[in-house]
Amino acid sequence: MSTQLDPTQLAIEFLRRDQSNLSPAQYLKRLKQLELEFADLLTLSSAELKEEIYFAWRLGVH
Repeated sequence: MSTQLDPTQLAIEFLRRDQSNLSPAQYLKRLKQLELEFADLLTLSSAELKEEIYFAWRLGVH
């Protein structure tokens, strides 16, 4: 089992916990969107990631 963070695995886990009722097409679209977002987040440095978290917190995004 790999401990390396993978954008696809993170997106699938996120969607698995999501309570939204999505059609198969909506699910795939959301999966691709989340993969891109997680891939971007994984490229950030620690300081950049902290800045993103703080910015999201200020906007009320949980």
